[in-house]
Amino acid sequence: MHKVDQDARRAEIEAAAFTLLKELGYRKTSMLMIAKRAQASNQTLYAWYSNKQELFRGIIQSFGHAVREQLQTALNEHQDPLKTLEALGPTLLRFTTDEHAITMNRAAVIDAADTGVLAKAIEEVARDGIFPLICALMQRLVHAGVFAADVLPEEAAQTYVALLFGESQLRQALGNQPPLDEADRAKQSARAYRLTCQLYRAPASRPD
Repeated sequence: MHKVDQDARRAEIEAAAFTLLKELGYRKTSMLMIAKRAQASNQTLYAWYSNKQELFRGIIQSFGHAVREQLQTALNEHQDPLKTLEALGPTLLRFTTDEHAITMNRAAVIDAADTGVLAKAIEEVARDGIFPLICALMQRLVHAGVFAADVLPEEAAQTYVALLFGESQLRQALGNQPPLDEADRAKQSARAYRLTCQLYRAPASRPD
């Protein structure tokens, strides 16, 4: 099978797996059921994914790559780093607190007691794919003199992320909070932006 065809087939299998995950939950979803839904042979499924955890790990990585690409585009579209920070929150929340993300986070919570593979995959996506982009933006804000010269970009990024997400992801994974709508995302993003600027903005760049 050519790589293009193989990638397309993998996408079909992963889409079938995610649909079953939403319908049945993590524990009830099996490799056999995924193979049947995707009309794939067990041999193919196990050749590409050694087990259910690795299959869903692949879905998380694919989704993480898409999120990173979207964020990179969002960062590149704005020349003013302060406007970029203001626009970043809704983009981050849109891709990390929607129905897709909630479904995968719930699966990770359940799997944590078994293998922890899914939780580790989500952490890797955040640490290696998304967080460095936020750090880079904070560095740009320091270099532009918008944030104080002694601000550590990584520390500012950690603060911003904590303010932006709060307990939303955990509460959603536990079923205590629904997906955020546009109004919720705008409100939560505006708060994180305002408080981050209050904490780190350089005195000379503060509004009168």
